[in-house]
Amino acid sequence: MLVTLDDLRTRYGFSFPESQNAAYTDLLSTAEEACLSYASIELGSVEEHFKGGGSIYVLTHSPVLSVESVKIGERDVVFRYEKRSETVVLGSAASEGVEVVVKYTCGWEEGKVPSSLRTAIAFTVQHLSKLNSAKLLGITSRSTEGGTESIEQSVPPLAVQKLLEPFRRNKVL
Repeated sequence: MLVTLDDLRTRYGFSFPESQNAAYTDLLSTAEEACLSYASIELGSVEEHFKGGGSIYVLTHSPVLSVESVKIGERDVVFRYEKRSETVVLGSAASEGVEVVVKYTCGWEEGKVPSSLRTAIAFTVQHLSKLNSAKLLGITSRSTEGGTESIEQSVPPLAVQKLLEPFRRNKVL
């Protein structure tokens, strides 16, 4: 997990008893999944297949931590990884019709997860906890002494979506 229960307590000021650890672990898992999904962030190993015919291949999973290997057909080839554009540049172009296989890992170095992502996950836990404890799930508005209050139901909440915006790759216009 990118954020732990201890992080929630120490960094983000959450206060919940030890008896609620299991419930907050579930909320944390849900929040992390929702944030990573919204931001199109993937973690772990990826094997991506391309059709030959060129020497530059744009990787589609993000963030790229490292590129382990590039094969044209069955043979390993020399390549260069361009971090800024997340592309693999081959030493020589692959022939038309030959498969290019790139194996790489998505994620961050240990301790290098962006703080805005960690904060987004913590805020989403807070939002889910509020909806759950106040039994507001599915309720979009309620009457108060001062009028009507709107209750946000999106997960991750809109403020968190703004935090995650820079990570998104395939934004819909």
